Amino acid sequence: MTSILHTGDEHIDSDVHGTINPRTGRNTAWESNYATIRHLAEQAVERRVDAFISAGDEFKTGRPSQEALLMLADAYTPLAEAGIPVLFLDGNHNRIGVTSGHRSAIWALAEILRARGGVAEASAEPELVEVGGIQVATLPWLNKNVVLGADAMSPAEGDRKVAEYALAELERLAERADASMPLIMAGHVTVARTTTNDDEGTRRGSERELTHLFSEPILDVTKLEALPFQYGALGHIHTPQTIGGGKYRYAGSPNRLTFTDEPDIKGGNLVHLHTVTKVEQVQTPARTMLTIDLVETDEVPAIAEGALVRFLLAPGDTDLPKEFRAAVTRQGATVVQTKARPAAKPVVDRPVLTQTVSGEDALRTWAMNYSVLDADTLVTAAQKLAVRETEAVR
Repeated sequence: MTSILHTGDEHIDSDVHGTINPRTGRNTAWESNYATIRHLAEQAVERRVDAFISAGDEFKTGRPSQEALLMLADAYTPLAEAGIPVLFLDGNHNRIGVTSGHRSAIWALAEILRARGGVAEASAEPELVEVGGIQVATLPWLNKNVVLGADAMSPAEGDRKVAEYALAELERLAERADASMPLIMAGHVTVARTTTNDDEGTRRGSERELTHLFSEPILDVTKLEALPFQYGALGHIHTPQTIGGGKYRYAGSPNRLTFTDEPDIKGGNLVHLHTVTKVEQVQTPARTMLTIDLVETDEVPAIAEGALVRFLLAPGDTDLPKEFRAAVTRQGATVVQTKARPAAKPVVDRPVLTQTVSGEDALRTWAMNYSVLDADTLVTAAQKLAVRETEAVR
């Protein structure tokens, strides 16, 4: 039976909620990311998979530091030593800071693994790639400017055109494939149940926090399911999930990058390609995150050692009481964030007046709502004052 291990969105150099480890000089978030990726590589070797696929966003930006590049290469070295082919896709983060048409850091990553005796490929455009006896139709992150050229159109129309281009490319690649070999798709793209930009129901995890998404092409999963792929290895969305009938899956980020990932079970997808494709999650030693809401509780619960803790303060509070921080520290955990809530503002019922209202009616309404005086007394006094002012003018 042919098998692959599928991951993506490693973001090896994401340093959110990390600090410098004084013993290594590395960011603790980097070290945690490394541990989860290395675990997947070692599991791939142990389970003797035929190929390993990383579906994009291996780095935080397209210009990772030398240390980040070497750390990711070290994490994937067990694959090179075992002779397991690995395929890296370009993601949107990999293109940040990289000139259009230039190669991103995944080419350097693949070159390092090849120098260590491995088989590694990188893909930045739709193509048919063979890894470990498996054909992969790749759909890396699509640059709108490259796809659309200088054509002027609205953002929504541009997204639709790019999605149509992507589906056409996948159909073309599927037609070229050798029918005697397993065929899968791997893409760094948003896949949903519709072709609109309303991706409600697709849980994005920390991708929402790492980049603000204005709009992007969305592939209709019903159209993808009409293509002859046995499996769709998806990247770009950080929460592991299945889209549509079951063939197309996001493995999700292997680590918890932000507190948006707190409820997610992190891992990679072990995929068995046969008459019926079977998928199981290989869990990773991801960071533990815990949110404590001081509106819901007034004490610190039991916390796993090494956990990262976030406190949501009660409305109006600006500082975390020292005893709460001490209780977290005693359990071997770390407070990494406190979030204040604004004090609740009193709700004031304001009188509503019609567009045309007499001065007397307006004064009477105000008096009834705000004045300590009797409304009729106040209106009578105002009338007498108005008469006196009129007589004085005469």
